[in-house]
Amino acid sequence: MTQEVRPPSFLEGSPPENFSKGLLEVVLPSEFGPRTQGKVRDIWVRDGVRIMVTTDRQSAYDRMICTIPGKGEALNMTSAWWFEKTEGFVPNHLIAVPHPNVLISKQAAATIPVEVVWRAYMAKSSTPTSVYFNYADRGRRNIYGINFPEGLRANEQFPKPVLTPTTKADSGHDEELDDDSASDIADKVGGRGTWGKIKTMTESLFAYGSHVLRQKGLILVDTKYEIGIDQDGQLMIIDEQHTPDSSRVWLASSYQEQFNKGENPETYDKEILRRWLAEHDFRGEGMVPIVPDGVIDQMASAYEVPYYALTGHHFSTSTSGSQEIQNAILQYLNQSSSSDFGSWRL
Repeated sequence: MTQEVRPPSFLEGSPPENFSKGLLEVVLPSEFGPRTQGKVRDIWVRDGVRIMVTTDRQSAYDRMICTIPGKGEALNMTSAWWFEKTEGFVPNHLIAVPHPNVLISKQAAATIPVEVVWRAYMAKSSTPTSVYFNYADRGRRNIYGINFPEGLRANEQFPKPVLTPTTKADSGHDEELDDDSASDIADKVGGRGTWGKIKTMTESLFAYGSHVLRQKGLILVDTKYEIGIDQDGQLMIIDEQHTPDSSRVWLASSYQEQFNKGENPETYDKEILRRWLAEHDFRGEGMVPIVPDGVIDQMASAYEVPYYALTGHHFSTSTSGSQEIQNAILQYLNQSSSSDFGSWRL
């Protein structure tokens, strides 16, 4: 569907054709207060409650590239599925999902300014924070403070998962951290021992996610976690969990044969778009190329396959509009018996 509003910041350096289908943004009444827009989500916060609407926006190389119809629903529902499955052993911010594109959550009292990235494979990637890029293209062997041996091949499995934290840049690229640097940053926000707790909780999440996806015929190659601190001072997972935006996911049955041939396994993540852009000489600089429908369709499939494998459901082929999403949010908030939402009722 053609969007009613197109923020100039999203279209700067990008052809309008790339944003002609899908949910670009959502507008709520002014009474909700100011809207914050991330790469994918439109966000409103009030009195410790956060409303997050996951749109169909798609970024790569720190640029807004296009919209992928249905992506927002698949991303939001995949993340909600994981939050519900793991809340028993790792706290997270989920409160409710009143619409497939909407997640209502606890607002973190503070956030840890470290991207917590676990990797089980040296996935072939051109991103500057990837182990492969630094190992193969830059010739480094000490990366993230970890000594990697000679002779590693693209997409090779590590003997055990490695933790490769980065900074959380407000703009531009994230920067590599070693364990001590990550500990200094995290402990400064959360107190002594915070980084150790984060490592323990995210390692268990990564192990669980890897196990569940392997049972579904998929490989959790690597993933990113974002960590917040709730109003009681407890750590919790925020943002999203084990989605194709925050993770690399491969088809398990394709891995060994493709690895033996030196080729990439079948993938279900945003790497599809990154590779297409790189093949067309775009790595974040200059004008974004027009993304053809075939690539858009491939990306839509990449979001649907893990979602279907986990839930047994397909995401909707039709795109919700801003008004429909607004109505769902208002209905939930107005009907909720929780006093937490009293100030949201309009």
